[in-house]
Amino acid sequence: MKIMRVLSAAAVAGTLAAAPAHAVEPTLRGSPSSMVRQHEVAKASDYSFLRDAAEVKRLADAGYLQRVKPTDDFRLANVSHPYARPEVVTFIERLSAQYRDACNERLVVTSLTRPVGNQPSNAHKLSVHPAGMAVDLRISRDADCRAWLEGTLLALESRSVLDVTRERTPPHYHIAVFPGAYSAYLERAGGTSAPAQFASASRPRPASLEAASTRTPPARPKTTVAAARMVTTPADDDESGVLAVLTVCVLVSIAFAGRKRRVRRA
Repeated sequence: MKIMRVLSAAAVAGTLAAAPAHAVEPTLRGSPSSMVRQHEVAKASDYSFLRDAAEVKRLADAGYLQRVKPTDDFRLANVSHPYARPEVVTFIERLSAQYRDACNERLVVTSLTRPVGNQPSNAHKLSVHPAGMAVDLRISRDADCRAWLEGTLLALESRSVLDVTRERTPPHYHIAVFPGAYSAYLERAGGTSAPAQFASASRPRPASLEAASTRTPPARPKTTVAAARMVTTPADDDESGVLAVLTVCVLVSIAFAGRKRRVRRA
């Protein structure tokens, strides 16, 4: 019992030490302030809010939008324009690989870039879908998978790299990925060994329609499934710290018990 209390205390201490500070309280509930925040990030990134399919194609042809291609880890469902900003594509590929490992099911993407002319009637006026920096995910029927995904998304929101909302009509997760913050987070998480496709912070970022007419960004390196699994999620980082603390406590407890037996025999 004493050992269990020590281990429990160590686990709590390790979890608190691993938990980062965050600028906003992570929540799945949407709010006007979160929409304003998403919109301001899009404007600060010099993203155009595309009006129609022709503008989507123009930005995709210039390389500022990347085509989202289904993999063994995720599929598309009724996505009208399968394009997104490169950071969003990386996010989907990375998250879906980890989700498949955790839940043994594929993520389902239901919306990506959605020009103003294709927005549903209940879309918010500040929606960043026309800017290409948002992705909608279907809500799983499996409670454990929902818990894993929501916990991971909220952990990322706590690091101010995205904003997630659980929408009700229709039911889905709306995720706005903040490109600069997300790229910086991946570089910190991967250190010097981070896969090349995560080093997108140095990519030219003016991605407006005007920029598409005058600039050609470098091609985005392919993201392999193996590379997508190389960078851990925030939950992985926290768990590894806790496991390290628990391992030390167990070893100390074993050593203490062996010493106590030797003293009794003497």
